[in-house]
This record gives sequence, C-alpha cells and structure tokens, in this order.
Amino acid sequence: MKKTIFWGVTLLSATFFTFGCASRKEIVKFKTQLNYLEKSNQNLEKNVADLDSLLKEQLKETQRMRADINSSFGSMDERLQVVEGWLSDSDSRFNEIIKKMEMEKGKVWESGGLSTEDTTKPVANFDPQTLYEAAHLNVIKGNYDLAILGFSDFISYFPRSSLAPGAQYWIAECHYSKNDFQKASDEFGKLLQRYPNSEKKPAALYKLGLINLKQNDRVNANKYFGELIDNYPHAPETKLAKEQMGIKD
Repeated sequence: MKKTIFWGVTLLSATFFTFGCASRKEIVKFKTQLNYLEKSNQNLEKNVADLDSLLKEQLKETQRMRADINSSFGSMDERLQVVEGWLSDSDSRFNEIIKKMEMEKGKVWESGGLSTEDTTKPVANFDPQTLYEAAHLNVIKGNYDLAILGFSDFISYFPRSSLAPGAQYWIAECHYSKNDFQKASDEFGKLLQRYPNSEKKPAALYKLGLINLKQNDRVNANKYFGELIDNYPHAPETKLAKEQMGIKD
C-alpha cells in the first residue's frame, strides 16, 4: 500500500514537473512571439507614418502642379486671345486689301485698261508686304484657295517684288497641300522658269521630286533630286533628297 502511494506520489510529481516545464516553455515562446508582434507593430506603425508623410508630400506636389497647370492655362488663354486678336486684325486688313484691289481694278477698267508700258508696275497704293502676309496667313489657317488667290493677286500687282518668288512657291505649295499634284507640279515649274535664282528653288526641286515619286516616276524624281544635290549641296532639302535616293553621306 505504501509502495503504491509512493509510486502514485512520484508519478504525480513527475506529471506536475512535466506540465510545469511545458508551461514555462510555452510562456517563453509566447513572450518571444509577443515581442516579435510588438516589433512588427512598431515597424508597421513607422511604415504607416512614412506612407502618410509621403502621401501628404504627393498631395502638396499635386496641388502645386495643379496650380502650375492652371497658371499655364491662364497664360495660354491670354496668348490665345492675343493670337485671335491678331488673326482678327489680319483678316480685317486682308478684307481691306481685297476691297482696295477691287477698287483699283475698277479704276483700271474704267480708264480703258493699262498700257503695255505699265503692265509690270503696281497699280495699287497699298503695301505689298501687307498683302503677302495676309495671303500667307491663309496658308497657316489652311485656307488654301484664299491663299492661292491672294498670292496670285500679289504676283499680278507686284511681279518684280523680292517677295514674288515666295508668292509663287506658296501657290505651288498650297496645291501640293490640297493633293493636286499636277497643278502643284505646274506651279513649281513656273517658279523654276520665272525665278531661276530664287532661294526657294531647292525646296521647289525637292517637292517636284516628291511629286514624281507619288506619280511612280522614279526617273524624273531622281532627276530633280540629282539637280538639287549637285547644285545645292548645303541646302536643308539636299539631305532629304539623298535619303530618297538611298545616298549615304
């Protein structure tokens, strides 16, 4: 009996000891995990704080960018208003020029026309530069038919002006922009014939080469490109002509 009790007590003590050791290990493990969670929580809080700070900076930067954009748009609006005012003023001047031209034409017809000695002299009393700029304005606005009319009138009134070659070039260029390549070719040809020493000649030669390419005429295209390369080696269009012919510098 005593022996049985002894073994019971021993077994109970061992059991208690065993559970006691297991509890301490669990406590240590739990504390370790708790410390890890506390550190993780601290790191998480730090990351959240950093993220919050970053978001605030981004918000400030966005607000600054928005302010800059609004300022830019305001500046653009002002510039657009200036340009619109300038275009409106140019249109008004152009209309005045057309009216003056019609009046001058009427006077010429009433007087029985011009003598052959006067056919190369301006019959109008307005500034040729203004007429040229008014016609060029229509090129910028894409009003090609009006531009052609304006430049044609310019050449009619001021055939000996230093701006006449440019007017002839823009007539051809307007037809090119309208994809009327045959008419453009004719007008570029007039430029070469009437103004052989014009600074617009390299551009005209290049455009004639392009027109022939569009018409699947490589022989004539290379003829114009070759003339451009040979006679105007430093012209901006020469590099483009070489690329069309596959010539490497």
